[in-house]
Amino acid sequence: MLKLFLNSIKDLFNIKILLTSLIPIVVASLFWGIIFFIFHNQINQFIVWLISYIPFVGDSKWLVHTVEAIGGIFIYYELLIITSIMIVGLIADQIVDEINDKYYHNEKRGFGTTLESIIISLKQNLLFIILFILFLPTMFIPVINIVVHLFLWSILIKKPTFYDSIAMYANKDEFHQLESSNTMQLRLIALASASLLLIPVFGIFVYILQLLMFTHFNLQRLKAIR
Repeated sequence: MLKLFLNSIKDLFNIKILLTSLIPIVVASLFWGIIFFIFHNQINQFIVWLISYIPFVGDSKWLVHTVEAIGGIFIYYELLIITSIMIVGLIADQIVDEINDKYYHNEKRGFGTTLESIIISLKQNLLFIILFILFLPTMFIPVINIVVHLFLWSILIKKPTFYDSIAMYANKDEFHQLESSNTMQLRLIALASASLLLIPVFGIFVYILQLLMFTHFNLQRLKAIR
């Protein structure tokens, strides 16, 4: 796992990959920045309404005002992550090709499409939002809120990133073989990359770093089974 992480960090600073990685964060930041600027009053009202339904928290005016103050930043960061992960699906091919050409030299036999990548991302985003709302009361419990966040982020990350990292190179049989094997390692990679999102400044590059980690892991396994 450490070697995988270090290799991915090294590749993140490849000038081509680094410049490509800026696209999602710039697009997502501008998009949500404009939305929050235009609709900030409505967003604050929504936050207050949502908090009012949280047991114990909603009954305290002090807590409501405190959460309202930081809630906008919190929601902005969550939306930034969700949108960035979706946009990565549109540029993943370039990054996966770069890693494959540099290290693994696998032949392209993939079945993946950009449309399928977007559909998978949308499904996981919907699941993430539903679970986030269900687990919202736990966000105010120290330590448990971190565990829940990592769990939710790993759900958001795993399927879309797995697909983007290998679907363009593996055929369907190889894809399913890779998906059903080493499942514990795949979960650990998802959790490890999700944990990096807890570091706000570094977190803006995590969506690319997680793609690099999955790509190294999957392309190496694809080379082994061929």
